[in-house]
Amino acid sequence: MNKLTREEYEKIWYHTKENCPFCKDIDLKHEVLFRTDYWIVIYSLYPYFDIEKEHIIVVPLRHVEFTYELSKEEFFDYKNVELFLKDYFNWKDYFSFIRQSKSNKSVEHLHYHYIPWQPSTRLIDGEKYIKIK
Repeated sequence: MNKLTREEYEKIWYHTKENCPFCKDIDLKHEVLFRTDYWIVIYSLYPYFDIEKEHIIVVPLRHVEFTYELSKEEFFDYKNVELFLKDYFNWKDYFSFIRQSKSNKSVEHLHYHYIPWQPSTRLIDGEKYIKIK
């Protein structure tokens, strides 16, 4: 697997359907943890807080940008992903968020992040820090 450095990846930073990293050969680029008919659960190649093997990304197999574009089947099948993640994190605290935007950031392919712990932000000396429980 040819993995870009974080710096190289951030230079690309604007991924559309034409150059979407989740649409082409996702199985070859990522270690797959779980798959349903509509979703794939993978480890992040560029994990936050350098927590490899703990930062999980869930991606619909079909290229969609927003949750409202999901079919009923995709939407209902997500429950299977949630059940897998509940077991994966073994009832430990975890934090999740959705990436869906046209903000020229990240990947314009709907994806959900799951990270162990519960991050919270606070201001210290005018700078934003992430505190992990």
